[in-house]
Amino acid sequence: MAFDSNRNYYSIGEVSRIAGVPSYLLRYWESFFNELAPARDTRGNRRYTNRDIAMVLNIKELVHEQGYKLGKASELVKGAVRSTAEDRKTSELLKLQKQIGQEKKRGTVISERRMQLLKEIKGEVEDILQMLG
Repeated sequence: MAFDSNRNYYSIGEVSRIAGVPSYLLRYWESFFNELAPARDTRGNRRYTNRDIAMVLNIKELVHEQGYKLGKASELVKGAVRSTAEDRKTSELLKLQKQIGQEKKRGTVISERRMQLLKEIKGEVEDILQMLG
């Protein structure tokens, strides 16, 4: 899913697609990491902010990519004072997500244009074949 930095809130399903982890895992992480606490709407649905998404991506990196166990990852998240390098890294990840979404959208438009052009060419070829006999 494309990341839209203009939006204020995301559902758990959208965050799941952005981060590439199942929603049940996000719910589990909420119980394990006190820092990950998305707000709730009036119906009780989770409303993740951009900061929550950055926290999810940070947790995913610690657990999935760096191989930390949840206890150690929790200590790192609690004790970590976010450095500017980490902030830049998170910003870069979010920019890349947005870029991917834009390129997918652009690819869809190009595919549609290509199909339209092929249909026009097909029509012209059929007209020429009818004229030839």
